[in-house]
Amino acid sequence: MDAGVLNLDTLLLVQVCVTLLTTALLVASACYTESPPEQRWWAGGNVLVCVGLALSTGVSLPVWLHGVVGYGVIAFGLALVLRGLRVHCSSSLSWKAIAVITVLALLIPGWFTLVAPSLRARLCFSGFYFALLNWLCAVVVARHGVWRVSIVSLTGFSLLGLALFLRGVHMLLHSDPADHTSSLVMGVSTLAIPLAQICIAFGLIQMVMWRYAERLRRLSTLDALTGALNRAGLETQGKRVGLRALRAGRSLAVIMIDVDYFKQINDNHGHPVGDEVLRHLARLLKLELRPHDLMARFGGEEFVLVLDGVDHAAALNIAERVRARIEHEMVEWDGMSVRYTASLGVVCSDQHSYDLFRLIAAGDAAMYEAKRGGRNRVAAG
Repeated sequence: MDAGVLNLDTLLLVQVCVTLLTTALLVASACYTESPPEQRWWAGGNVLVCVGLALSTGVSLPVWLHGVVGYGVIAFGLALVLRGLRVHCSSSLSWKAIAVITVLALLIPGWFTLVAPSLRARLCFSGFYFALLNWLCAVVVARHGVWRVSIVSLTGFSLLGLALFLRGVHMLLHSDPADHTSSLVMGVSTLAIPLAQICIAFGLIQMVMWRYAERLRRLSTLDALTGALNRAGLETQGKRVGLRALRAGRSLAVIMIDVDYFKQINDNHGHPVGDEVLRHLARLLKLELRPHDLMARFGGEEFVLVLDGVDHAAALNIAERVRARIEHEMVEWDGMSVRYTASLGVVCSDQHSYDLFRLIAAGDAAMYEAKRGGRNRVAAG
């Protein structure tokens, strides 16, 4: 490829324009009230990277400005992007670490600009250092992101790091950074930067949109008070569990649980105490669940457990263990101590079909049989 095709001045103009557009896109997405904090870190980081690129490519500026400060500003911007990625992954990056990243990008180029001037050394360092920062971003995305969602930003960070690293290697092996081959390498790497920035910007926005979609999905399938599945979530996931058990030839057990005299708890102690009883019950039930079991709040004070691979006898044992634990637990709320009990109904696909709602109906009938038998007991259906 002819170096003339990759005219460096033209590519730098393209790079600046694309940087401005992607930065504007990230800033716009971060400027509404409910935007998550990581978007603001990404937007601020990209603004600084944009400013740093403009400084570092402005050869008409004082040498200390384009040869030192520009690199520091870029590093600071990348550090803020890295912080945003870590915040997105429920972590953080300390200001001390950000300061170290920025100071390194000032000291070493400062040495090769003001003390021992060497354009070659400065370009080698910038290539390796900024490649490392982009790869650190890629590692954070790869470790904590969902593959199908993070692939775009992961590709952008990885390719940008690779382009910068290869530029650093080339500068290390060639003594004249202004010769034909070096100009070609600089042109290719300069072309790669805006392409990678497009991937990164759209990838970051995609990650946030997926997070919002996941939260909406959870809100639509989870009970807000207890964190258990609601009836819509039970219908969706319960059918899947039932079909999985049927295909594997395993038993499917359903345990229905209803708090005894729940209306009296609300009347005597108030609805906040009643809510705490339901939350307490949900926490106890979760202790009995394996990762592939389901728990749902079926309505009011009624809960259902769906247990994959549990036969009738084992389900009765689990239900009795749950009943005894509920009976001996105490609910503490605002200085009050409240005890409660529950009635449980147990059914299994060995006696009924694998149809989830038939099992629930049978379990509900068994549970009311337990209530008629005196409450605080387990009945088999």
